[in-house]
Amino acid sequence: MKLSARLIVYYLQQKYQVMASAYLTSEPLLKYPRICRESDPGQANLVYIVDTMDFFLPDRLLASSLVVLTGNLFPDFTQGAPNYCILPRNVSTEEVMDEIQDLFNLYETWNEELTHSRLNNDSIQDLLDITGRRLIPSNPIMLIGMDFTIIASRGTSYGDLRNNVLGTNENTVDLVNSLKNDTNYAEAYYKDGYFFFPGNAIATPQLCVNIKRFDRTVYRLMIGRGDLPLDDTFGFVLEHLVHFVSHALSTNTVINHDTSHSLHQIFTTILTDPSADYVEVSQQLTNLGWLSSHTYQCILVEAGILDARNLTLRSICSYIENTIPASCAVEFHGNAVVYINHDLSSISENEISQRLAGFIRDSMLNAGYSRKLLGHFNFQRMYVQASLSLTVGRRKNPSRWIHHFNDIALTYLLEQSTRKLPAYMLCHEKLLTLKNLADSSDSPLYQTLRVYLENHQNLTRTSEALFIHRSTLLYRLEKIRSILHSDYTDPEEVLYLLLSFRLMDLEEADPYPRRQQEV
Repeated sequence: MKLSARLIVYYLQQKYQVMASAYLTSEPLLKYPRICRESDPGQANLVYIVDTMDFFLPDRLLASSLVVLTGNLFPDFTQGAPNYCILPRNVSTEEVMDEIQDLFNLYETWNEELTHSRLNNDSIQDLLDITGRRLIPSNPIMLIGMDFTIIASRGTSYGDLRNNVLGTNENTVDLVNSLKNDTNYAEAYYKDGYFFFPGNAIATPQLCVNIKRFDRTVYRLMIGRGDLPLDDTFGFVLEHLVHFVSHALSTNTVINHDTSHSLHQIFTTILTDPSADYVEVSQQLTNLGWLSSHTYQCILVEAGILDARNLTLRSICSYIENTIPASCAVEFHGNAVVYINHDLSSISENEISQRLAGFIRDSMLNAGYSRKLLGHFNFQRMYVQASLSLTVGRRKNPSRWIHHFNDIALTYLLEQSTRKLPAYMLCHEKLLTLKNLADSSDSPLYQTLRVYLENHQNLTRTSEALFIHRSTLLYRLEKIRSILHSDYTDPEEVLYLLLSFRLMDLEEADPYPRRQQEV
């Protein structure tokens, strides 16, 4: 196979003291070496090993050749000339010829082994192992999917990851989060040919090549830091390897690290099939040890824009499963839906909340939590609760990352009650009189009644809350009774009044409430 001037000079520098041109071609144009001891008409794409000062190569050929000078003094040589290098005088042309020919033989052997591997339909891992053994013994090599799935790797520390997905444990989740927010990483998605990714505070530098399908990057082959430089020297080598890897990918020789097992299949069916037989589902869960006597909870983790762009949903699911015992996370509608069996989990509910809260915050995600419910027949309803928690909670408290159903249940109830009629048509009719009076004349009666009922009709606490004298409070309450024609002894009427206050709050916050859509 053809090599580049830059690569050959790199290998010569590992053995000799070499003076080289400032510019060396990195394209693989050179076919084989030739010793020249006299004037030569020249031929493109050769390595010329020269020990005579009479040698001359036209500029048109020099751009695609390499001239190695040795065994003589070359006082007129300047580093401004491209594709030249000078070796010490004591190095013979024959020795250089053997060194460079061995280098061509090494790469030809590598190419033949890669070809033989593909003819045998061996794995991508075999391709990386051949490359590591022959050419790149110290630098880690990895092929990943753009969802951070590790397809194959050599010399990395990621062999123990759950489902071979980066971001599935505490050692790699920070790495994935740093890449999601790295502009260099985002721009690398669109690059063609080999390129250098500089890394960041967590991610190490990499020499990379994107593998595309229909102009869309789906895999990336990377060489990490080691003895070999991550520059133009080995860029074409990585591109050459990519041709074989792409062929392997196209012939479906990738080891499938699909996480779908029985639990994932069951919960995917629950979420996607409205006609699923819950009796059969219950039997399947029981067979897996998730009993109807256990308590469960659903958490909906909403993937953000960065996660959609970087395809990190799979790593999110795997991380949660790896962090929370007795959990099952599935991808649904572009988000992660997590079911937790609290009876089987080896950590407490508080520990679960703490672990997930840190991950959700650090990963800039949002999550909705359902209530804990007993048995097998509420999984779909738990998902609805989790979804409502996120939807309503974000409206109610947009600055929060996590929303629990108990925190939004009343708001949801009130919003549902106003789907067909506005709040002022549903609340206590006489309360509207107090409200209109307050709006027109700044009357304190509306607020006084609210504080009185919210303090369970306790005169002392109410007067303290309103900063008024007890006699003033009694005077106001008497006026309110005359308007409402009520003595507040009917529990249903008291509940109706309290709900009416909340309904009016809801209308004031959003005078044109949106109609809630079904989840």
